[in-house]
Amino acid sequence: MAPEPRTAVPVRPGRWFVPAPPAGPLAFAFPYAGVGASSYRPWPARIGEVAVVAVQPPGRENRTREPAHRTHRAFAHDLADALLPYLDRDYYFVGHCGAVPYALETIFELERRGCPLPRRLVASSWGAPHRGLYGYLNFVDLSTADLHAETRLLFARAGVPVREDFVDLLTQVLRHDLETQRDYSYPAGARVPVPVTLLGWTGDDVVPADQVRPGWTECAQVEYEELEGAHLAFLSCPANLQRSLEHWLR
Repeated sequence: MAPEPRTAVPVRPGRWFVPAPPAGPLAFAFPYAGVGASSYRPWPARIGEVAVVAVQPPGRENRTREPAHRTHRAFAHDLADALLPYLDRDYYFVGHCGAVPYALETIFELERRGCPLPRRLVASSWGAPHRGLYGYLNFVDLSTADLHAETRLLFARAGVPVREDFVDLLTQVLRHDLETQRDYSYPAGARVPVPVTLLGWTGDDVVPADQVRPGWTECAQVEYEELEGAHLAFLSCPANLQRSLEHWLR
């Protein structure tokens, strides 16, 4: 099969990670749709002995002048290049909702290269990837949807103030993410080559907990945990999530 065409995005490893990865075990945290690495600012610097390092894709925040990837495969290829210096120790992937397909595709890219794989993927608020997409924004008509309102709502629900002059820029990021997500297709018949911890949330009205678990055992070795909280509780890393992560990132 011919390789997939890639967006010409220069690989700049120093800009992919916030903060720069320290020595020791690492948890690479993938950003939620419409936001960047700063969404992990409320998180502790470490979960137990594991340092939290947010992934910063091109096209947002301090990388707004770099063209964003148009496919998950291209994203995974360039992120894998940036990850290479850090694969000599234990590491983990963590992602919430629309971040999960990006983490999965990166795992498959690393597997294709024969690289050491993450010890675990922690996947929050996302159902079985071979069954499709999740969350209402992945099904709205993008030609008529008020994504400015959705951007404001995202930050309001997270309890984070957002300057009005940033709304246009953030809305562009959200639109790009939604367009890219709709073209994603889980590799047919693929099995995730690392253990997966699934997290559902009792008050999640975007990807309800009862949508998270079904079907995952068809493509992965999974453990499931349901936490109390709403969809965006993940972004603030509340005490119950910290305790869960301390258990799984070992």
